[in-house]
Amino acid sequence: MRILATAALLLLAAPAQAADLATIDCVSGKVSTAVTAKLHADVARNMAESGKRPSYDPAVGGSIASAAGACGLEHDWSEAAVKAARIYTLAKLGLSIAQRVIGERGFEAAELEDRFQALPEETRNRPLTAAESQELIKASVTDEAKQTRENAELLAEYFAFLSTIQYASFDFSQA
Repeated sequence: MRILATAALLLLAAPAQAADLATIDCVSGKVSTAVTAKLHADVARNMAESGKRPSYDPAVGGSIASAAGACGLEHDWSEAAVKAARIYTLAKLGLSIAQRVIGERGFEAAELEDRFQALPEETRNRPLTAAESQELIKASVTDEAKQTRENAELLAEYFAFLSTIQYASFDFSQA
């Protein structure tokens, strides 16, 4: 009896296993092409509208939440992992459109991503502060003709996609 009680205490004291990062893309695999198309349209609209906070069709959020819930059950994720996977998936599915939009505005996605990746890991593993985002934008726009409020907002949104993918995947792996 004493052995069973000790074993039970050890099980309760053992830390919970973190979510396996290899399973995070389960969510995007469960999102329909129609919902992905709505998300892409929302990202394109958001990046074209300067001065407005990005918004998404409620069906997009609902579908991603349902898919994350299903993957959470399938892979035994914690609630924190499910939340991180939802955030990650929204940004990951929208990134290709964000890359296209910034390319159309004359920016190189690879250069911006390199600049983001050059940040210290502890900075990349949490949401960027406004000051950090501003520094990235200043360093990324050296051509005076491109130093506009609209371009600053555009790049802030792009860096938010990169940041979200990074910190949400980090949070997921810690959950």
